Amino acid sequence: MSRQALGKGLEALIPLQGDVETRPSTSSRPNEIPIENIVPNPFQPRQAFSPQELDELAASIREKGIVQPILVRPHTDGKFEVVAGERRWRAAKLAGLSQVPAMVRELSDHESLEIALVENIQREDLNPVEEAQAYNQLITQFKLTQEEMAKKVGKDRSSVANTLRLLQLPPSILEMVKKSRLSEGHARALLGISDTGAMERLAQKVVRDNLSVREVERLAQGIKPAKPVKAKSSKRSDLKDPHTRNLEEELRRKLSTQVKVLPRSGQKGKIEIEYYSLEDLDRILALLG
Repeated sequence: MSRQALGKGLEALIPLQGDVETRPSTSSRPNEIPIENIVPNPFQPRQAFSPQELDELAASIREKGIVQPILVRPHTDGKFEVVAGERRWRAAKLAGLSQVPAMVRELSDHESLEIALVENIQREDLNPVEEAQAYNQLITQFKLTQEEMAKKVGKDRSSVANTLRLLQLPPSILEMVKKSRLSEGHARALLGISDTGAMERLAQKVVRDNLSVREVERLAQGIKPAKPVKAKSSKRSDLKDPHTRNLEEELRRKLSTQVKVLPRSGQKGKIEIEYYSLEDLDRILALLG
């Protein structure tokens, strides 16, 4: 899926002129910095670096060198922290380079995170979850509004808001999006389901049956939300013995849905098992054998 191009480049965020050029640690030209004197960026939005892509880039660097300098900022103990170009730095280490060309800039934590985010989005290097987490970090850590966040990355506010909504998904589904087993469109469609268990089961069905986003939206609309537990419990449920309550809990765990065991007079009673779609009913019937 192609992403909307940003309205501005990194040059709009990186101060290339001014008092920083007068400081000894900065320059308007690249510096050759020993690779062991560079440390990774703790604000790096990109969390996953493909080993295969790094190997391919390392092979290119061995042959042609680093064409574009990385961007760093002064760190402690005479070291430098990567702001933009961490993938190139990692590949240069694999390629066996002893030093890399780097532009040194005095940047705040805010600027460092912002530049790293914009660079990755421009290169489409972030998966949707990493992008959402980076937006959230900028918004919460630096108290930005969604509108301000959107302007910084050259997107409209609704696009940023939709990406941030992904963080409402349970961790298991976020992991599927990170690994590209689910697309961002599939993930958004799943957000229409309020029951976490039903959401996770549909996510597995998407992967298993290779469903389209439209099919997921249709299925999600057919899954009714789980009924909230009423504050007032019936006298019958109040009188349930520990064995009955344990049995209910065991059935809920095995069937992944709401189950009620309702004793009647003598040794009689009934079991109520809830389902939220025909697919959910088929799943439960299969478990019951």
